[in-house]
Amino acid sequence: MKTPGLSHSDSARGDLGGNPNSGLGHKPTMKVIGVVGLNGSGKDEVVDYLHERYGVAKLSMGDMVREIAEEQGLAPTRDNLHRLSEQYFSERGRDYFAKRAIQTIENHDWETAAISGIRKPTFVETLQQHFGDDFALVDVSVSDPQTRYQRIRDRRQARDPQSYSEFLQHDREEEEIFHLSHTIQEADIVLNNDESLAQLHRQVDHRLMNGLFTDEAQNRH
Repeated sequence: MKTPGLSHSDSARGDLGGNPNSGLGHKPTMKVIGVVGLNGSGKDEVVDYLHERYGVAKLSMGDMVREIAEEQGLAPTRDNLHRLSEQYFSERGRDYFAKRAIQTIENHDWETAAISGIRKPTFVETLQQHFGDDFALVDVSVSDPQTRYQRIRDRRQARDPQSYSEFLQHDREEEEIFHLSHTIQEADIVLNNDESLAQLHRQVDHRLMNGLFTDEAQNRH
């Protein structure tokens, strides 16, 4: 049976209030995949494929922050989202969004879930401590920054940088705020996304689902 999915809006709505520590109790059969990568690397593509091909429930930490911005009447610009993230880190702890993700996964009693938007090393630490060997961190890597830039240009989202120099500046800002390079170093497996989507999907099939997580998710499909 497929694991129920979660839309981007549902990933945050209704789960941001209250105590993120309440009701957290790891179910031993639960499998959680965290996905990390630089802007335009293909993180969301991996999570979407896991959801569509294997029925893995999906969460986005970025969508949690965007939901807060919407509730506060703020435009979802990069600057606004970074300010909100820092505000919540300061007021509620550096691992706040990781705990919200844990709470959402366990409230829904999902057997398998994938989380995109893993950025801070503290997120990884919190998820590792909670799920133990049932958590794996996947880095989606692209060798050439120009490739990542072209891909985000192709998706035509208003919040994306409009020039290559602005794109590189965003990379530097993300590193300064989130220490993303440290998080990437914690990855259990690296998927290279230099080529086609089909090639990326094959890596998910053979290196992730048949490697770190056995074939039980495939058997449910």
